[in-house]
Amino acid sequence: MKARQPSPNAQFSAFLSRFSAEIVALAKRCMTKLRRALPGSTQVVYDYSHSLVVSFSMSERGYEAIVAVAIDPRCVRLYFDKSLPDPKGLLEGSGSKVRSVGVEAASDLDHGDIHALIKAAIKHSGVTFPRSRSTRMIVKSASKKRDRGRPGKPDTRMHLTKARR
Repeated sequence: MKARQPSPNAQFSAFLSRFSAEIVALAKRCMTKLRRALPGSTQVVYDYSHSLVVSFSMSERGYEAIVAVAIDPRCVRLYFDKSLPDPKGLLEGSGSKVRSVGVEAASDLDHGDIHALIKAAIKHSGVTFPRSRSTRMIVKSASKKRDRGRPGKPDTRMHLTKARR
């Protein structure tokens, strides 16, 4: 008889346990706010050796994310599609697929420039949210992806594209 696999939420909590209490608290507050902003979305969780990434997508494909949260020992960052307009110049990075912004406090997601980026990402995606406000979480294995790139280095690339309509 096979041992029962822990629920995705239990796995996510276990993944978070390796981070400091301050980072965990910030990540959890950000996740709650994003669940409210993206009702009916699928949270696709990737556990990398030094970070945890949660993609908020309307499918099970993390690369179709509207927004993604990256949690690492030092900070929490939101990732957006590189083609998202950024009139205030908040987004950092020169990646070919995504750019990011650091989150200092979960309240940043409720108002101001980061809130505007989230709203713009939702509009940019062209997604219509279902009436159901429930979200679901899926844990994807990232262990195979860790071997890409230089030996001993995790694959921290994130790929976001416009969600398919």
